[in-house]
This record gives sequence, C-alpha cells and structure tokens, in this order.
Amino acid sequence: MSMTTNSNDAPGRARGIALLSKLSKLPKKTIWIAAIVVLTLAAGGGGYAYYQSTQTTNETTSENALQTTNATRGDLIIYASGTGTLISENESDLAFSTAGDVTEVFVMVGDKVEAGALLAQVDDTDAQTAYLEANRAYLELTSPSAIATAQQTIAEATTSVSDAWSTLAYLISPEALRAEDKLAEAELAVAESEAKVKESPNDEEAKKALEKAESDLKIAQNALKEAQGRYVSYYLPKYFSDGTELNAPSEGEILAARAELELAKATLQEAEYLYAALTGGDVPDNATGSGLTELEQARSALETAQADLDGTRLIAPISGTIMSIDISIGDSVSGGSSVVTIADLSQPYLEVYLDESDWASVVVGYETDVIFDILPDKTYNGMVTQVDPGLFSSNNTSVVRALVQLTEINAGDFKLPLGTAASVDVIGGRAEDAVLIPIEALHKAGDQYAVFVMENGEPRLRVVEVGIQDLLYAEIVSGIEAGETVTTGIVETQ
Repeated sequence: MSMTTNSNDAPGRARGIALLSKLSKLPKKTIWIAAIVVLTLAAGGGGYAYYQSTQTTNETTSENALQTTNATRGDLIIYASGTGTLISENESDLAFSTAGDVTEVFVMVGDKVEAGALLAQVDDTDAQTAYLEANRAYLELTSPSAIATAQQTIAEATTSVSDAWSTLAYLISPEALRAEDKLAEAELAVAESEAKVKESPNDEEAKKALEKAESDLKIAQNALKEAQGRYVSYYLPKYFSDGTELNAPSEGEILAARAELELAKATLQEAEYLYAALTGGDVPDNATGSGLTELEQARSALETAQADLDGTRLIAPISGTIMSIDISIGDSVSGGSSVVTIADLSQPYLEVYLDESDWASVVVGYETDVIFDILPDKTYNGMVTQVDPGLFSSNNTSVVRALVQLTEINAGDFKLPLGTAASVDVIGGRAEDAVLIPIEALHKAGDQYAVFVMENGEPRLRVVEVGIQDLLYAEIVSGIEAGETVTTGIVETQ
C-alpha cells in the first residue's frame, strides 16, 4: 500500500509514518480493517490525516474540527408500526339446517355458553316422523331375520354354483373344466404380477414372481390343450356315443351351461356382499347386488332423516359468548340463514395491517406493543402468530396482514369490545440499557465494524461488535464502554 503526502507538510508526513508504525504492531485483520477505514475516509474528503495536513496549510483561512460524541447507555427498539382491530380467536355464525318455525330460544346476547349447549329450537314434528319411518325401514333390512335370510341365500347360491358346474363339466368334461379354471387363475396371477413390476421396476422379488406366474400360465395352457384333446378322442366317444352315432353337445348347450354357471357365481358373490354389509364385514367399493343397493339406500335415508332432525336444534360448536341473536319465538327460518353469532373471547387477537415496506420486519414469533385507542395510557404485550403469505389488498392499497395474540392478560378482566382499534408496534429487536453510539461513528469493513475512539486527544481505531441498529443509533455489544468519546466525522468551521 502506498500513501501520497505533500512534500511541504513535514508534520503530516511524520504523523503518517507514526500511523503506519502503529498499524504495523496491530494484528493483520485489524490492519486490513484500519486501511479500509482510512482509505474510505480519505476518499470522502474527511480523513483525520487529511484534516491535520489541511489545518497546517490553510490555518489562516479556515479551520476544520473533528466532531465527537460520547457513547451512552439507553434503550434501542427496532419496530414496524401498523394499526389493528380486536377480534376473537374463534367466531362462528350459526344457522338451522332445517327450515321451520322457532319454538324456543334459550340464550340472550352476552350469555357465556359451553360447547354442545342447546341455543334454540324449531318445530321438529315433521322431522321426527321422517326419522322414525327411515329408522324403521333400516331396522327391517338389518334385523336378525334379514341376516338369516342372507345366510340362506348364500347356501342356496352355493348349491346352484355346484349344480351349474356339474352340468358344464358333463358337457365339456370335468378335466377340461378344471383346466379352464386353472388357466383363468394363472392369467389373473400374471396380470397382478405385471402390475407390481410396472409399479416397482427394480423389485427383484416382483420380477421373480412374474417369471413364475408366466411359467405357470404356460403349464396351464398346455394342460388345457391336452384335456381338450382327450375330450375329443376319449370323453365324447365314451359318454356321447351309442356305439354307432356320436351325439356331441351343441355349442348352444355349452354356452347356456357356461352362462348358468356365471350367473350362479354372481348370485353367490352378491349374497356374500350383502351378508358382509349386514354383519360389519368388508365390502369392496365396486360391490353390486340389489339387496346391497337397497340396504345402502335405507342407510342413506336414515342419515338424511337424522341430519334433518339434528338441524332443528341450534347447538354451540364452541365455548364462548353469544354476540348476536337475530330470531325470536314464532319466527319462520329457512335452512342456512345465520341467526346466532358466538365468539370465543378467552384469548383476544388483533388483525393487524402494516405497510408493505415492512414485510421483512413482520415475522411469526416477534413481540409486539399494543395500545388501544380507548386506553391510550396502557400498553399490552403481544406476539405475532400469523403473517399472510401474500399482500392483502384493501382500498386499492397493498398491505401486510398479520394476526397478533395478546399475552400476559387475564381474560376475565379484559373487557374491551371486539372491533376496538389499536396501534401496534412489531418489535424486530430490542436492546435495553445498551451502549449506544450514532450511526455516523460506525465504519464497515467487510463483515466487521470499526470505530475511531479518542484516546489522549487522538483518534484510535477500534474493532467493535455491533448488535441492532436503526437509522440513528447502533448498539455496541463489545469494544466500547459508555462514556468513551467517539468520532462522527469532520466539520468545517470558519
């Protein structure tokens, strides 16, 4: 590093040499910071060395003074200011889901109720009748007699399957029919194995299972081919020939027998589905059957009737305070229209809006100071619990919307009404009884800060650790004590 000095300024040159000598004794990192700070000050026309040399050469026309101030102790708070409105943690607008005439109203505005409390009632005569009818129909379909009938249907269907299988086996031979059954099982196994391999291409176990299934399929195909050959060469002559003429079953007879077997299997399957539904067993989503459909319709009708009956009563979904009632006994109400509002006032919240420039200064978990307009002399503590992920548009203006929970309050003593306006400061940082210096005294070099501190009338560079800072002051965590004098720049006086 080179320094240029005025040849006519011997005292300035001496001070420069002295400064370099002092810097040479400092740690390398500090020297580097000092060099940057000195160069920065010189480039700005305000370096101390520059001041000294200028003072010597221009003493008769002007005089430059090094501006200083003392480090002090105080509080520093970084905050973003906004406005808020008091809201409840949870608020519900309640409505009857069944239309009718109001017969009872059990609460008044301001009443505190528990979750599950009955608030109001409409005439439930028709709903009660519909429920009793639907319940009776469902009980008939699920009675012990209905379950026994389902068991009997399964037994009869099982016999029908056996008879239909025997009929078809006689026509095409038991060996061929069993071979067909084996082939159908093998084809299903291959399809399932292919699906598993497609889902997990690198699964070695699935690949092996597919190879085995494909091998079993070939065996089943060959077995069926051999059975069909023996059917022609052996079975038909033995069972469908009188020795002179062959009376083989017709294609129509075989097709009819196959259809009869499939129908018997389907009937058995549907009977098993219905029995499972009646006894709490597993029923696939694609299950079919007239009995199952009738049962599901009856269950749905009962659920609807129960909902209509429940809809004649207004039940508190939460514990809270009744905020408004818009009905009276004798009023006719339609389903879905809000008639009662209940709010949980046990934990007050504020809906807060701040300028969009404060986006980075509003973070969940930050503390807040809240002052309500009707209580200007009291400050409440709070905490940010939610910040909307996007800007909120209001009156053609984009703002940051957040929720603030009031803390350290006794809900029983907190009597402010909902909608009360407040000013809210979101605290981004707080330093209490901290060492503070003006921002002008700070000099940044890389990720470090340095300050010129006056020692024996001379400014000495000192590396400091900085905490929070605003536009005017910075908190000094270490490096400077309160009462020490720091430089804030050079001012020119005449």
